[in-house]
Amino acid sequence: MLDDGTLPDRRGSLKVDDEGCASQRNVLIEHGILNRPHPGLDERPADGRQTHRQWPARELAHVPMPRMTNQLAGDKAREEIIGCLKRGLYATTFGGGQVDITNGRFVFSASEAYWVENGKNQYPVKEATIIGNGPDALIRIKMIGKDLALDSGVGLSGKEGQSVPVGVGQSALRVDGLAVVSTA
Repeated sequence: MLDDGTLPDRRGSLKVDDEGCASQRNVLIEHGILNRPHPGLDERPADGRQTHRQWPARELAHVPMPRMTNQLAGDKAREEIIGCLKRGLYATTFGGGQVDITNGRFVFSASEAYWVENGKNQYPVKEATIIGNGPDALIRIKMIGKDLALDSGVGLSGKEGQSVPVGVGQSALRVDGLAVVSTA
């Protein structure tokens, strides 16, 4: 899984962050292993910057805070990802959600989703909610699609009073072991 702040004409891109570091392409997950964004205090030079940066700080008017830029696509066809599911939920559109940054727990509402059995979409699922833990979900990613689509640029991300422009989009993902709840 890659994060790239150098893509031209994208809301998640930037030339230089507020610590003066040039934007770059970063490996977030490689061969199923999460590449930690904070390498440790012993690897920081005297000025406090990390020598191995992964998450750019993107807001000049506030205290530097880690942010992602643009995610890049994987190598699996969407049909292959769905086709390997014995039972699961295929969520195509999300309507909102939230993350508790103190423990990583998240909840997201799928505004369009389908129940999958034996690799085939069976029927639409109304009011599906996906529940999990961010760090745990990252290590449960089994497949990343090559069908990345980013919006035309309307998204904002808020964090501790900051609001920065972000791209919205995602490749198809297979994530095992998330809880799914539907009231309908």
